Amino acid sequence: MNMSSAPDLELMTFNGVKELLNYVNNQISNLEKRIKEIEGMMGDLKVKADKYMALLQMIEEIVGKGQQLSLSTAIELTGLKIIFDPRPIDEYEALDESRKAMADRLMALARVRDVLEVIINKLGDKADVPILVELKMGIPVKIIFRSW
Repeated sequence: MNMSSAPDLELMTFNGVKELLNYVNNQISNLEKRIKEIEGMMGDLKVKADKYMALLQMIEEIVGKGQQLSLSTAIELTGLKIIFDPRPIDEYEALDESRKAMADRLMALARVRDVLEVIINKLGDKADVPILVELKMGIPVKIIFRSW
């Protein structure tokens, strides 16, 4: 696997479209498992986050909405945000953000899978030639058939 000049692109080689389809199916399976894990974590955290938000609203009503309440310590180092002793809502939002991004990626991979299945059905064994595949954020965006 070689890295291309664009930071979010990578290049992979496959022996054919069927091998690429297997790779995509594995990516889909892994994403589905990870999304379920995150959703389980979110379910556990939702009760805490809801209680925290109710408490925060009560404090805002007492203190006043204009007051800035900093209840979490977060620092940013070279683009990496580090949160110490996170609030339940911080954790929940991070999980939800990741889950949404993974679900978007899952949908994109499913569309790629559909196209690959059509290619395999139409070309059959003719699709078993070496290919270069350009991936953006792990999603195939370009297939180059190297030889027929």
